[in-house]
Amino acid sequence: MVGFFKLGVRMSAQKDVGLKIIALSKSVGVVPETAELQAFKANPEAWLHKAGYRYEGPGAGPNGEVPATVRIVPVFDTADTMHVRVPFKDDLINPADIPERETYPRLMDDRFPVFLARYFMRKCR
Repeated sequence: MVGFFKLGVRMSAQKDVGLKIIALSKSVGVVPETAELQAFKANPEAWLHKAGYRYEGPGAGPNGEVPATVRIVPVFDTADTMHVRVPFKDDLINPADIPERETYPRLMDDRFPVFLARYFMRKCR
């Protein structure tokens, strides 16, 4: 069973994670590939941890590192391709509570990166 990826509670840290995701996204399809995309493709688990995600689940490292037993499968949307995620059937049994309302920073420039950081690593709960 796979655990969850968590972000730090500070909005500024969540914004930083969102900005890293934006930079990664902008590097997809660039020729030659950027060092950022190469690092992500080579080891998505390490990239996620370095970006600011902490894994909470079976086998997690002491600082939230992703264990080797968890397989991350990166997919890349393009202008004419969208990936649809079908949840693992066991995740639909006793799903975790869903927060009634998400909070975002007041400054408009901060909202999108924080939103992106929170939803980038979603798992059906």
